[in-house]
Amino acid sequence: MNSQTDKFLQLYKELEFEGRRIYFPDAKENESIIGRLFTVPQLKKFKGDLDYCRIVRNFLTHNPKVGGVYPIIPSIEMLKLLEHCVELVTNPPRAIDYAIPIDRIYTVTLDSKLSEVVKVMNSFTYTHIPVMNDDRLIGIFSENTVFTYMCYENVITINDDTLIRQFEKYIPLDEHLNEYFAFLPSNAYLYDVQEMFKYTKGRKKLLTVIYITENGRRDEPLIGMLTPWDLL
Repeated sequence: MNSQTDKFLQLYKELEFEGRRIYFPDAKENESIIGRLFTVPQLKKFKGDLDYCRIVRNFLTHNPKVGGVYPIIPSIEMLKLLEHCVELVTNPPRAIDYAIPIDRIYTVTLDSKLSEVVKVMNSFTYTHIPVMNDDRLIGIFSENTVFTYMCYENVITINDDTLIRQFEKYIPLDEHLNEYFAFLPSNAYLYDVQEMFKYTKGRKKLLTVIYITENGRRDEPLIGMLTPWDLL
């Protein structure tokens, strides 16, 4: 039965190692990682069981064997739990797997008619529309774009022929007054997205959309996008 306990200790050690490597590389060498792993989204529901595993591991580590045998033997269920958690940590969900792919993203160009764009936004409750030049993102059109335009131009004239081009000065990514947009590479973890949205608190601008490109650069073709709603 020692082999079963040895496997438990090995899996526990592996979970700590991989958790540190992937999620908490800044952790101190002697810092317990299991407690911090409770905050990782895919492990939250296992918090109680993992905490119990931590207690068992500490007991086994700090108490000698009796007659060459471990004083307690972890159950098969505990081994399966640790195996599952190791799998979740070593193969965490990727952001791209939860993102809206580019072929499903409604995009416009500078020559798109404002009236048609607004109708689509209203029908599908879209809030931020990528403005593209070929396959490159050059700006974002939103309700705030119109508001910003009115703030600086004092007047706005709109008719059936009005184009998105009229707002060209206010659609660049850095020209939005109360919001900003971030980029992540295609190999980013879903955890990265959650952390980025989480730490927008206290900032003057709100992170509203994260766009995914191959290397996380603005000048690359879009692959997908994520909003807080996609995470929910």
